[in-house]
Amino acid sequence: LFLKDNNSLKVSFDHKTCNVAVKYCLYSRKKRRILKISESRANCKGNSKLSVHAEESAIKDLQKIDPKNKCDIYIWRYSKMGDIKPATCCKSCTKLLKKYNYENRIFTFDNGDIKNAIVDNPVESIGNIIRKLR
Repeated sequence: LFLKDNNSLKVSFDHKTCNVAVKYCLYSRKKRRILKISESRANCKGNSKLSVHAEESAIKDLQKIDPKNKCDIYIWRYSKMGDIKPATCCKSCTKLLKKYNYENRIFTFDNGDIKNAIVDNPVESIGNIIRKLR
């Protein structure tokens, strides 16, 4: 996958956030280019959710950028060395993606292969577990 200016995904690597952040990109199948790259983020105090997952942000951006449903979502993490690692959807994001019929349009990278990011038995995110304990 290439950005609009033909740079690879390595340009968005940040050593400070590689452990926690999940990156996402919106890829136009028609133009064969990445339209946007962003990442998950933490919420400020007072909100019921601790973080906004990459999938949630991608859905919001996708609805603004792509009303004709011609884009795919790719999610991944970075290792400490800057290599791309796979990322899978949590339980709440899987439910959200199925609600908007995006379950066949979200992918991750696994050893150079592109695979669906939705797994059969998704785990619950740590933020949701903490929220239930409060």
